[in-house]
Amino acid sequence: MFQIPVENLDNIRKVRKKVKGILVDIGLDSCKELLKDLKGFDPGEKYFFNTSWGDISLWEPSGKKMRTKSTANVASKRPRRVIDLETKLKLIKDYEGGKSVMVIARQSGMSHSTIATILKNKNKVMEAVKGSASLKATRLTKIREGPISDMEELLMTWIKDQTQKRIPLSSMMITAKAKSLFAMLKEKAGSDYDVEFTASSGWFKRFKNRYSLHDVKVSGESANADVKAAEEFLETLDKLIVEENYLPEQIFNMDETSLFWKRMPEGTFIHKEAKSVLGFKAFKDKITVLVGANVAGYKLKPFVIWHSENPRAFKHISKHTLPVYYRSNKKSWMTQLLFQDALLNCYASEIETYCWENNIPFKILLIIANAPGHPPFVGDLHPNIKAVFFPPNTTSLIQPMDQGIIAAFKAYYLRRTFAQAIAATEEGTGKTLMQFWKDYNIYDCIKNLAWAWGDVSKECVNGIWKKTLKRFVHDFKGFAKDEEVAKINKAVVHMANNFNLGVDEDDIQELLELVPEEWTNVELLELEQECLAEEEAREKKTAGEEKELRRKFTVKGLSEAFADLSKLLKKFENMDPNTERFSLIERNVHGALSAYKEIYDEKKKQTKQTTMDVFLKRVTPPQ
Repeated sequence: MFQIPVENLDNIRKVRKKVKGILVDIGLDSCKELLKDLKGFDPGEKYFFNTSWGDISLWEPSGKKMRTKSTANVASKRPRRVIDLETKLKLIKDYEGGKSVMVIARQSGMSHSTIATILKNKNKVMEAVKGSASLKATRLTKIREGPISDMEELLMTWIKDQTQKRIPLSSMMITAKAKSLFAMLKEKAGSDYDVEFTASSGWFKRFKNRYSLHDVKVSGESANADVKAAEEFLETLDKLIVEENYLPEQIFNMDETSLFWKRMPEGTFIHKEAKSVLGFKAFKDKITVLVGANVAGYKLKPFVIWHSENPRAFKHISKHTLPVYYRSNKKSWMTQLLFQDALLNCYASEIETYCWENNIPFKILLIIANAPGHPPFVGDLHPNIKAVFFPPNTTSLIQPMDQGIIAAFKAYYLRRTFAQAIAATEEGTGKTLMQFWKDYNIYDCIKNLAWAWGDVSKECVNGIWKKTLKRFVHDFKGFAKDEEVAKINKAVVHMANNFNLGVDEDDIQELLELVPEEWTNVELLELEQECLAEEEAREKKTAGEEKELRRKFTVKGLSEAFADLSKLLKKFENMDPNTERFSLIERNVHGALSAYKEIYDEKKKQTKQTTMDVFLKRVTPPQ
C-alpha cells in the first residue's frame, strides 16, 4: 500500500474534533470499536516509508516503540465522572423529547460518546429502575430473581417505613428481618426451592451497595452522613429554585401521618375498658392523613384514608361535601396509586385554582420524602408539577412537615375532641364520657380533624420552612414546636381531668407520639403486591393510550370515509330544493378535503404498484 504525503496537517487536525462529533451525532460511534480492532494489525514498515502522516496513523512501523503520553498529560487527565440512574433517566428523557446528542452533551457537560453509550444502554437503565434500584445508584447490576430478590425488595420497603417513622435501625435488626422475610418467601416457593440464606456480613455489605443505603443511619454508625446529605441537598434545592425562578407560593411539601383517632391515653379507665371488651379494637383503629402546605403559608385540604369505602356514619352525606378528600384502603395506608390519585385528582386542581386567584403561574415544585407510598415517577404525573425527593434519613432534619406542624396538628385534634366531649356531657342529656366515646364515629373524627388543621396558624406554616430553604425565610420567626405543643398538651390535661381521668402531660405526649405497629411480613408482601398490581395497571393504561395515539392513513379507511361522505352529501342533495346552493356547498366540501383526497390517490397508486410488482415476480421466468 502506498499513501501520498498529506499537506495542511494543521487544518486537518483542527477539524478532527468536529468530524468526530458529527460521526457520533449521526450514530457512527461504533467506528471506535473498528479502530480498536485495527490497532492490533501491523502491516509492516515498508508500506509507510513514503508517508508524512505517521503522527496520526493507527499503528507504528514494526520494530519501533509506541509513543506514550507524557507524565504531564497523564496528571492533567480529567477524573472519571460517576453518573447515577437519575441523571441517566433525565438524559434519555431529553433525547426522546427531541434534543440532539450534541445539545444534550453541551448542556450536561458530558462527551458525545458518553451520551451515546447511555442511550445505547437505555433498556438496561429502565430494567434497573424497575428492579427498585436507587436512582442514586451508579452501577447497573444484574437483578436476581426468586425469593432472595423478592426478600430484598420487601426489606427495602420495611427500611423506608422504619426510617420515615424515625425508628433507629441496627445491622442486627435488618439481618434478622431479612431472614424472617426469606423464610416466609421460601415457604411460599415450595419444597423444590432449596437455596439457603444466612444474611452474612458480605451479603449485608452488597445489599447496602445495591440499594445505595450509605446515607441510611444504622445504630452504631456515624450520623455525619445524614447532616452532610442534608446540607448537600439544601444547596442543590436552592440552585434549582434560583434557576427555575420559583416563588414562595409555588413551593409545596406534603407528608402523611397516622392518627389513632379514637384512642385514649394509656392508664385511663376508658382505655382499660376498651381493651377488656372482646373484639373491641376501636382504640387501635387508625387513619392515614396526608397534609401539605407551601412556603407562603397556604394549607392544602387534608387527604384522609380509612379502611371503609362507605362508612355508616356517611349515610345521607355526600363525600364530596366533606372538609377533606376521603379515600379508602383495607389497611388504611398510603399506596402509590392513592398518592397518584391525591396529586392528580385532588391537589392539582386545588393548587391551580390557588395560583389563578393569586395571579401567579401554575408551576409547582413539590418536595416529598422517599417513602414506600410515594411513586418514584411522581415527577412525570403532571406537566406543571416537578417533584424532588429528600435524601434518605434527612426528613427529620429538613422536611418542613417534620418540624413540628404534624405534632401540633395532632395536639389540636386531641384538644378539639376533648372540648366536644365536655360540651356533650354538659348538655343535660346525662351522657357520660364513655357513652360519648362509644358514639364518636369517623364523621365526627373528620370534622374535628379539619377543625384542627384550621387551627394551625400561617406563622406556624411559615416557620417550618426555616431549615429547608436558604431564601424567602429570613423574616420568618421559626416554629417553636416544643413550646406550642406543650401549651396545647397542658390545655388537654386540664380538660381531661374534668372527667377525673388522672392523666398528665407525659401521658398526652406519649399518645401524640404513638406510631403504628411494625408491618408484619404478610403486610409487607401485600403492600408489595399492591404496588406491582398498580404498576402493571399503569403500564397497561399507558400502552393502551399509546396504541390509541398511533394513527395512520389506510386505503381502506380513506375509501370508507369518502364513501360515507358521498352518502351524506346525497342526503343533503335530496333535501335541498336549491340545486345551485347544494352545488356550491358540495364544491367547498370537496375543496376542504382535497388534501385527504391527494393522500388517498397516492396510497392507491402505491398499492397498485406493489400488486403489479408481486404479479411480475410470479410470471417472470427464472433466467
